[in-house]
Amino acid sequence: MAKVPISITGLGLLNSLGVGKSAFWHELVKTSSGIAPIKGFDTSKFASNLGAEIDDFNAKDFMEPRFYRRLSRQSRLAVAASIEAINDSGLEIADLNSHRIGVVFGTAFGSTEQTDAFFVSLLDHGPQAAEPILFPDTVPNAPASHVAMYHGLQGPNSTFCQNHLSGECALAYGLAVLEQDKADVVLVGGVDELSSILFHSLDSVRALKPIKEGETLQPSQFPTGRGFIAGEGATCMVLERADSTKRHDKKSYGTVLSLALTSGVVAQAHYEPDGRAMAQGMGAALKEAKINPEEVDIIGLAANGVDELENAEAEALEDIFGHQWHQIPRLPLRYFVGEFGSAGLLSVATILLSLSEGTIPPTVRGPNLTGPFGQARRFASATERALVAGMAVGSTFGGGSACTILRKELE
Repeated sequence: MAKVPISITGLGLLNSLGVGKSAFWHELVKTSSGIAPIKGFDTSKFASNLGAEIDDFNAKDFMEPRFYRRLSRQSRLAVAASIEAINDSGLEIADLNSHRIGVVFGTAFGSTEQTDAFFVSLLDHGPQAAEPILFPDTVPNAPASHVAMYHGLQGPNSTFCQNHLSGECALAYGLAVLEQDKADVVLVGGVDELSSILFHSLDSVRALKPIKEGETLQPSQFPTGRGFIAGEGATCMVLERADSTKRHDKKSYGTVLSLALTSGVVAQAHYEPDGRAMAQGMGAALKEAKINPEEVDIIGLAANGVDELENAEAEALEDIFGHQWHQIPRLPLRYFVGEFGSAGLLSVATILLSLSEGTIPPTVRGPNLTGPFGQARRFASATERALVAGMAVGSTFGGGSACTILRKELE
């Protein structure tokens, strides 16, 4: 269990289901899909035309043009999510406390669109005429830096790039910063964009699910097998030390009890084959949180439609929860918003919302996470239930996995 209880007091969510926490939650509970044919760039030469884009985001709804006009789209998303989270939390930032507020973000690849544009200008015009305005966003820590600049924050500032565990790694470090009393508040976030160059790269290494559709892909129709459907999103959470007397009157979505990161020995392009390391992480997280498996009310899955991952996750769940593991409500969030580097942090935020709202979003029915291509996947409708504890599972190719244990803030 964390040495110092850490509460989450604010959430900012931008993804393909909606811009803002309320819009996202409303669509998720309805079993809406954020996966549809991509509109932002041409996909005709790729194996797939599907993605989970954020369609209705406009930076001017969140910040002044003088600030955002030089930012990449990824940094704009990150700053917008931080604004949402801070407003939701009611956190007041002033000269007296700005040095005690940190920023930790995760991103898999940084702004691939801006980086590609800069290097194209470099190749086209040479070093003397490359576009200098593009260069600052070629580094992956630009979003965290822009978040700090926008809010005037002077606390610790870090960025983690750990493939599809980037969000969980950022959360782990944010918790450590608070536990070590290096800050009173930390904005923990994750942001990833879906760009033409990234989509091209994923297609080249055959990471995309090779299907083409003409309309929105419903979660119940999500095909399994090889490859995932790429998405994008920005998530930001306000983390505060629960023992702080300055903010005792503020609401809290819940408390992070533990977070375990594990890794198996796996080839770079593959997921863990048997779920052994994932199960070890689940067991370690439950032990640290002092939570028994039967006390877990809801699980946010790592499932993303790749058989290799989902088979391993099913084995890990059975190892920890026994033969009745499939009776626990399980949310495969990536079936709604696609797979991206910080999707795990969005899963954590969604479980927190479930605990706070006392609502189980649409979850998988039955004992299987995978099935034949085209087989209708059945979802249980959203239900209201008193919830206390939840688990969020994450995974990435190369064998890495994460398990976060969360608890509703007790009265």
